Amino acid sequence: MSSRVHVSVIIVNYNGGPLLTDCVRSVLQSKVNFEILIGDNGSDDGSDFLLEKTYANEKRVCIVRNNANLGFSKANNLLIEKASGDYLLFLNPDCIVKQDTLSNMLTYLENDEKVGMAGCLIRNPDGSEQAGSRRHIPTPWRSFVSVFGLSRIFKNHPNFNHIAMNDQPLPEQPVSVEAISGAFMFVRRSAMEKVGGMDENYFIHCEDLDWCMAFRKAGWRILFVPDVEIMHVKGVPTASHPYRVEYHKHRGMIFFYKKFFRYQYPGILMWLVTLSVWVRFIGRSLKIWLSSLFKVPATPWKGQPDTLSSLEPSGQEMSSGKTTKETVLVTGATNQIGHFLLPLLIEKDFHVHAISRSKEQSNVDPRITWHQADIGDNDDLPTVQATMLIHLAPLHTLPALLPQLSQHGIKRIIAFSTTSRFTKANSKNEKEQHIAKEFTAAENDLANTCKKLGIDWTVFRPTLVYGCGRDKNISDIISFIKRFGFFPLVGKAHGLRQPVHAEDLAQACLQAASSETTQNKSYNLSGGNTLSYHAMVETIFQAMDKKTRIIHIPRFIYKIFLFCLSHLPGYNHITPEMADRMNQDLCFDHQEAVNDFGYSPRPFASSQINTTH
Repeated sequence: MSSRVHVSVIIVNYNGGPLLTDCVRSVLQSKVNFEILIGDNGSDDGSDFLLEKTYANEKRVCIVRNNANLGFSKANNLLIEKASGDYLLFLNPDCIVKQDTLSNMLTYLENDEKVGMAGCLIRNPDGSEQAGSRRHIPTPWRSFVSVFGLSRIFKNHPNFNHIAMNDQPLPEQPVSVEAISGAFMFVRRSAMEKVGGMDENYFIHCEDLDWCMAFRKAGWRILFVPDVEIMHVKGVPTASHPYRVEYHKHRGMIFFYKKFFRYQYPGILMWLVTLSVWVRFIGRSLKIWLSSLFKVPATPWKGQPDTLSSLEPSGQEMSSGKTTKETVLVTGATNQIGHFLLPLLIEKDFHVHAISRSKEQSNVDPRITWHQADIGDNDDLPTVQATMLIHLAPLHTLPALLPQLSQHGIKRIIAFSTTSRFTKANSKNEKEQHIAKEFTAAENDLANTCKKLGIDWTVFRPTLVYGCGRDKNISDIISFIKRFGFFPLVGKAHGLRQPVHAEDLAQACLQAASSETTQNKSYNLSGGNTLSYHAMVETIFQAMDKKTRIIHIPRFIYKIFLFCLSHLPGYNHITPEMADRMNQDLCFDHQEAVNDFGYSPRPFASSQINTTH
């Protein structure tokens, strides 16, 4: 094979995390002669050092440390000067390519000398096409159409095209487009030398659109190749600085409009466009701020490996090199129990199909096939042949799905209810009474329908679940303490609690699945120790390494406080009756689970609490 470098892969990294290493790993599997140039813009997350440690002896990988965040365009231009390839692939550090990605793209460009730049089908982790994969240039008019949704009203009118084209059918052959995504830009070097490098007036965002405009103005075609696919996790390098990213994104929009469209539109219109962009920036910033106040973000689970291994776009079933035992369907897979369960299933060599309504999956692994679906709609249930279902979604959604699941081969079900069916049954709050009745009815429907269909079932009723910041109990307490530095309690708050870790519940699923004793039975699953509500809050303060500051508030004032809190975004699960329960014992015996399948929950201790969210 020739020693000439055909492709220079250029990656600009800023806090790309372990995905940077996985991105490079995926490129290293390519079949063409290549080099990988990584420009690190002063990362402080250790991603550059992890990459350097992993590939210390790999001569095809070169890391250039800029020691400051130079911006995307400038960092790319610096790497262009060092690149020696006939073609340049500009790749984001949170992208994963396939073994034949580079060779296929190289073939397309070598077969058509008029193509100066090409992009491919970029998929989200859930398998859907990413919006920027192929698009129209966002002129001021198209941006207006997009913002006000006019493309949905005038669907087939050419003057009302949406900027993104991912809602259109995929073409069968490569086609020319106006713009592709900067996450993956395969560029002919000779074309780039005529057009010039990226405009360094853009710090981040819009530089790809600018370059597409420049290439087309110079007479080069921009190609979209639908039969070459990559995965783009999207947003990982910029997640830690959302306000700064939004500022540079909107600043870039204004510069782009002025650079290319200043003389095509009346001055008053350009002034209105500029004003609209900054108003949009303010709106986006307020949304981020409000989300930070009232939304508890998901965080990685403790014990997460340093790197994700050999990722491929979700939806692609791949061999892990092991023989899978059986296929398991997991619904509601992105909740905190699923966060721990999926790695356990993979470790035990199960073939996993995971279903979630969310597009953002917390566990990206080539041995997991993700399906984005709303299982509340029977017609949306994916057709997956599996023998076992672990149902982490709301229990009331399950009974109606059972006939269809039975036809798909399901013979064993493990599902989650809650001890709230008992504790809220006599609540004075009608909403809580309804929740208790709903779970009771769902358990009965599940048992009766499974009996008719010949499906074995097990129902778990956990107590207070915690683990990785996705619950509405422990996480709310942590969030409140972080924000205000204290926590209010009613009276002595001597009601007893048994918090149970989500990882212990995930382990219980595997234990019960392998035990015939657990078939057609329900279990209350509590934590490994019993402590008062007051002691539970003290333990949380210890975990946060903060001085315990507890304020005791009269019951009626606390109920008013909770009532007001329940009307704020993110706290609609709060009810005034929670104040009464602080002094009520909510304990359940899990000895039957110990006897039947060896259930062994950990105690609630400061060392077990994830306070990083």
